[in-house]
Amino acid sequence: MPSIPCGLRPILIAALAALLATSPPAGAQTAAPRRIAYLGTGPSESVRVCMNQVRRALQESGWSFDGQLALEWNDAGNDPAQLTPMAQAIVASRPDILIATENMPNEALMKATQKLPIVVMGSTNLHHVLDAQLRPLANVTGVSLGLNNQYAIKPVEVLLQAFPTARRIGMMENNDQPGHNDGGSVGPITDMVRQIGAELVRVKFSGEAGIANAWDELAGRKVDAVMIRPDTSTFLGEHARQAQRVGLPAIAHNSWFATRYGGLLSYGAVGRVNMCGRGARYIDQVLRGRPLAELPVEELYEAALVVNLDAAQRLGVTLPPALIARADRLIQPGERTLAPRADATPLPPFQPPARAR
Repeated sequence: MPSIPCGLRPILIAALAALLATSPPAGAQTAAPRRIAYLGTGPSESVRVCMNQVRRALQESGWSFDGQLALEWNDAGNDPAQLTPMAQAIVASRPDILIATENMPNEALMKATQKLPIVVMGSTNLHHVLDAQLRPLANVTGVSLGLNNQYAIKPVEVLLQAFPTARRIGMMENNDQPGHNDGGSVGPITDMVRQIGAELVRVKFSGEAGIANAWDELAGRKVDAVMIRPDTSTFLGEHARQAQRVGLPAIAHNSWFATRYGGLLSYGAVGRVNMCGRGARYIDQVLRGRPLAELPVEELYEAALVVNLDAAQRLGVTLPPALIARADRLIQPGERTLAPRADATPLPPFQPPARAR
């Protein structure tokens, strides 16, 4: 073996020491990625868009999904009964952060853990875990839509303006949605309906399979128009199809009801871009170790009126010119509704960690 010149020995020794310092010892495992686990009601396109926006926002904040972070998709397949056991299984796997965009999954996560941080993007069932300054009193924070019940009240106002002669207003409610079983929150809506001399007809459904029967009941009870209470976006398409089938005009709080699925009216959330980008900031702060108590919930209220004149034509209804004039978006007769988003690509499903042997 050739000898190493004396002058090169210190350099080679330093290089070898640096190599050893940066290399893991033999048999050592590289650090597992930090896990962000999403739980949802079903495979909603709008939530897939949201999760991909969260991914991009975190990358812009300096995080990598190439071994540093993992964003996992979990949904109950439109079966709310599966949310509780799924939440318990996810919590047992000890992810770093839990995220939810709807009330039912958030409720299941809050019941499954009082320790793991939960970041919400859209849930409104947070009143009991916030102080007067919207600071968390529990293990949940994030961006909330309509803590003051705007998303339930404002669509009713629009519906009554659209159908001023209506005397029976239907309200579609999800029997599995905790907030829909709170009779007190319906009080302001009941008062609004009574002020015009009309009656509120409440009908409940359970799961996607129960939606058709609920619309049949509303039609059988001769309602003039229907307000769909704020709920998971997973059911918007089925509500739009059933409303058209039974010939009832309806309004929902999410613009996709009208722009994507062909519903008549929507007033409320326009999209998830702003909300999910803001939600990603909370995830970033939690990952960096900031306590949840220092991250007050942000109440985000964005609202737009969408009027689908194509749906009005198919339903055979005439809307007041004043309502059409104030619309933020008009869908003309014959106009195609929006195609599925190209960025609504699926995320990796939850994979339980392998048991150590």
